[in-house]
Amino acid sequence: MKRVEKPAVLVIVLIIGLLMVTGCNALRKPAPENTPEAQVPAPSAPSREPMPGSPEEVERIASELTSVADRVSGVNRATVVIAGTTAYVGIDQKAGLEDEETERIKRDVSNEVKAAEPRLTAVYVSSDPDTVSRLRQIANGIANGQPVSAFDQELAEIVKRISPTAR
Repeated sequence: MKRVEKPAVLVIVLIIGLLMVTGCNALRKPAPENTPEAQVPAPSAPSREPMPGSPEEVERIASELTSVADRVSGVNRATVVIAGTTAYVGIDQKAGLEDEETERIKRDVSNEVKAAEPRLTAVYVSSDPDTVSRLRQIANGIANGQPVSAFDQELAEIVKRISPTAR
């Protein structure tokens, strides 16, 4: 009878050991539901027409997109900088807004800007006062004749601050 019990006990211990090893995985945090800040992903079918290359035309488009962003409810003033097929939008909002309302405004601005200029592949929106100030300085530099490429480093830093995981 002891010979029958030893293999049975050994099998039970082995089964319990396997269950403990496979059943005790570390819990993982769920992925965030919201996209970082307000980024509009690239369209599934890229636009056939490229963004213009002349600084005057890019500045005209940025001005139009600024007007579009300004019309979104909750936005006091917007600033738009375009680099290639990416738009960087800084918004001043009305004071005292809840976080949910701020996120809605950013989403609305992003959607409106993307709808107004379908050739854009990404739209980054920020309401952070420091980022908005930096975008204004960049926009003024571009308006004064500096090339957008002179601000590549600063725009890369702004993208990291707005959404570090966005590509």
